[in-house]
Amino acid sequence: MRGLEIGALAAPRVTKDQGRIFYVDHADTDSLRRKYQDDPDMKNRLHEIVEVDYIVEDNHGVHEAVARDAPFDYVIASHLIEHIPDPISWFANIALALRADGILSLVVPDKRYCFDINRRTTEISEWVDAYLRQLQRPSFKQVYDFISKEISGKVDTAAAWAGTADYSGVVRSDVADPDVAALNLCRDVQHSDGYVDVHCSVFTPDSFLELYEGLARLGLIDFEIAYFAPTEFNTLEFYVSLQRLESSLARESMIGRQLASVNRARLLVDPDVPPPDPLPHADPLPHAEITLGISPMEYKLIATKRWILAHGRAAIGRR
Repeated sequence: MRGLEIGALAAPRVTKDQGRIFYVDHADTDSLRRKYQDDPDMKNRLHEIVEVDYIVEDNHGVHEAVARDAPFDYVIASHLIEHIPDPISWFANIALALRADGILSLVVPDKRYCFDINRRTTEISEWVDAYLRQLQRPSFKQVYDFISKEISGKVDTAAAWAGTADYSGVVRSDVADPDVAALNLCRDVQHSDGYVDVHCSVFTPDSFLELYEGLARLGLIDFEIAYFAPTEFNTLEFYVSLQRLESSLARESMIGRQLASVNRARLLVDPDVPPPDPLPHADPLPHAEITLGISPMEYKLIATKRWILAHGRAAIGRR
């Protein structure tokens, strides 16, 4: 398979010796090394930054950068979707770079266990607003919310899982007043062409599925969920693989497949709901077994296992 990885920097999920992978970024390798030479987390790893194969120009998307060699079989975007100002347009652009049935694989931070812990999850209205405005850069609202509420370096993921740390009311300590800092940065952005990189969106596994379902019902996404792995114990990220649907598929049929895929993914997310028996079969299409790539019995077993583990951990936590 031929794949793309976006923004791999020094930590590619797939390396060149593992497959036919090509790297996409907003700048070439030398420029990235200069950009991160003073970054405390990157300055000792500059030599590990991958050789960039395609560069995404300003105000353009991934498809435009790779068009001469498209379509690809898969695209990987690790800890990227939260940085995208307009995810709806981004999904559409990635679809253009993929073959039919191609996979977009996302690694997404879970706000409950990272520095977004005190921010609220993103709502569909915010994505629709960004889409209709065709945002190319983070909005003032996105910048202000991130700068005023993120608490980098303060969240202990294991403690957040164990419930032994309370981060409510915790604010960043590297500025005198987070709200003043946020407003000042917004004013700087207003009068400059500089790009401020922030987490434009905030997710939990369940909130991501709610956003996806909203996009599906609105006819604003041409992917179905092919794989979903909620945040594992003591980690801070979850995994979503979206499969591009055939553009010739009627919208009604497409929505049917999409809603079926999100229903199945939800069985793996909510530990407080016992797995249903029998498993609902919402997909009206003859190829329902494609969704997530596993059988109904396997769905049942996986959902049961997650439910048992979640309640077992909850019981231990109450001791």
